[in-house]
Amino acid sequence: MQGTQPEGQQRDRDAYVHVTDADVHAARDAWWRAQSEDPASERTATLHESYRQIVHAQAQQIAEEFRAAHAR
Repeated sequence: MQGTQPEGQQRDRDAYVHVTDADVHAARDAWWRAQSEDPASERTATLHESYRQIVHAQAQQIAEEFRAAHAR
């Protein structure tokens, strides 16, 4: 995840995190590996929640970029 804000975009938040496809794939792969090793472990549950949050963050990011690109 990149910690820099895209140029030209103003954010109300103190920090901006850019989620890449590679971030999503890495989180998914870590969760899948944990799932195959021990599906009922706390680690697997934590990795699944992290993956879910990363996917959600990327979806919000895509929506914000779309809105910014199509603003009138």
